[in-house]
Amino acid sequence: MVNRDCTQAIRYLALSHLASELYRRVAEQKGQESTSPTVTDEVVNRLGDLLQVSEAFWKQQSQQFQRELDDWVQRNKKPELLPGVPEIDLNPSLPDDADVDLKESYLISLFGFKAAHTLSSNIDIELKKLNWLIDGTPSQPILKTESQLFQSEKFVPIPTADPMVSSIAAQLRKDLWCQGSSGIAQFRHQTKTSSQNYIEHYITTPGDITMLPWEAAEQIIDKFGFNTVKLHLIFAAHTMQQREPWKSSFTLKASNIVKELGWDRRTDLLLSQKLNEVAKAAYILDCLVVKAVWIESKGKKAADASTPVGRVWNVLIDLHGQLTLGGEINQPGEVYITVQPGLWTQHFLSKAGGTAKEALYQFGWLAQEILKMDPYHDELALRLAIHLATDNRFHPSGRYQVGGLLEVVQPRLIVDMARSDRRRAYDLKQNWDNALKLLTQLGWRIEFDPQTYPELLRPGNDARKPRGYLDKLLMAEVTIRQPSSIPELTTTQAEVLETQELPSISEVTLTSEQIKQGLKAKGWNQAKLAGFLGVSQPFISQLVNGRRAVTLELEARLRQLLPLPN
Repeated sequence: MVNRDCTQAIRYLALSHLASELYRRVAEQKGQESTSPTVTDEVVNRLGDLLQVSEAFWKQQSQQFQRELDDWVQRNKKPELLPGVPEIDLNPSLPDDADVDLKESYLISLFGFKAAHTLSSNIDIELKKLNWLIDGTPSQPILKTESQLFQSEKFVPIPTADPMVSSIAAQLRKDLWCQGSSGIAQFRHQTKTSSQNYIEHYITTPGDITMLPWEAAEQIIDKFGFNTVKLHLIFAAHTMQQREPWKSSFTLKASNIVKELGWDRRTDLLLSQKLNEVAKAAYILDCLVVKAVWIESKGKKAADASTPVGRVWNVLIDLHGQLTLGGEINQPGEVYITVQPGLWTQHFLSKAGGTAKEALYQFGWLAQEILKMDPYHDELALRLAIHLATDNRFHPSGRYQVGGLLEVVQPRLIVDMARSDRRRAYDLKQNWDNALKLLTQLGWRIEFDPQTYPELLRPGNDARKPRGYLDKLLMAEVTIRQPSSIPELTTTQAEVLETQELPSISEVTLTSEQIKQGLKAKGWNQAKLAGFLGVSQPFISQLVNGRRAVTLELEARLRQLLPLPN
């Protein structure tokens, strides 16, 4: 059996030698003096990540190492020096009667050089990616990654089409999963607009589309929760930042996600543990698949947005950090997550989908505070905030019945048990009141219906509650609106485009200053215009600042939306 310490030592030496050689090549390319660098552990680990050498290669090196060590120790057969590289001197005068530890050390050094020589000659390496070797540490990540959310605004647009909403429900309402007739785990979402339209979710494993039976799927379903939902929202927000969300893929840094979640302020976890939690949530999201049966019609117009079974998100997780003796990265220094939106975006977010009205091209706004809410102390408030942020299409007024809202965001059993148990009734009302107080503190606007929601039942009223107060509370009506800083954009892109024909334009005449004035005259900010156009706010910023050219198509759409000079 090969000693794992020896195997990892060979790997480390090989990459160290290779780093030195690559350092020399890069220096020569830049016309700098070729000197021996200080090869740090970080350089070695990043080089290993970049090369992505297969485990089969290191296994082969280990097996050959063991054979040569056995031959030398047991049969006195001395190992051969590295062929073709006579200038390498590894103490060939080592006596045959040297002890085993010394022979092993010598052989590790030899194999380190051999492996480095093999990798150097057989792997095509783009030296431009290795310029960070000059300084001994990487200055830029290998992958191009998306910018962190919420850098200029405390809200970002997210799609709220039914596959997006049903995916959230599938993660938060684990009680609604069931075993289908064929034994497959299934979550069914029935649309509120048509009895014929529905969405189903299933569970699979990464790299496979075969749907898992209940027993296997249940282990993954149990791992759904607020971490996966928040990451799902982050994926959705970044999707809307792409010029063509239904075609694009993008890469996120887990360290940025940690900040977006507010975990950078947590002291109970190391950074590597936080990165691992993000990676675990991404892995679970990769297991969620969706199928939509959806015909959207209005009058004589109809659009088929049905989608076959496909992943909600296609996810690739790339951990960077130091390998353990077992060849794993348990304490990553960074995690790169590459995301490709699933087929549902092609049908629900594409330009073709825009013809199917708001059901296929509806979006809302994700407030930064939602991602930073603590699920352990503010669970009900977080459930409410997530639901309300994606439910604006059906409740643009924000008016809800308390009981109906509670049954949507949490298992109905909680309400049923509270009806028959006074203590549970008290706890439910306390949780509800605390949730409303927190939302109010975060800027949400809450209005109580004076006819159905008496002062006695409102948060902060400590008067003794009469018998049957819970039933009255559940029947009460309340209006909850998102913070006033979030644009109230309920009209869809499709509806806007239908208001008039696109003006005929033969050449671009619109200037960045005219766009800026048009926004001011309309009373819109850049984010609101971005929402109507289905593009990112940074894209609009570049238009307004003259850093991006206006196309004929874009000018026609801008003239539809803004009061612009002819």
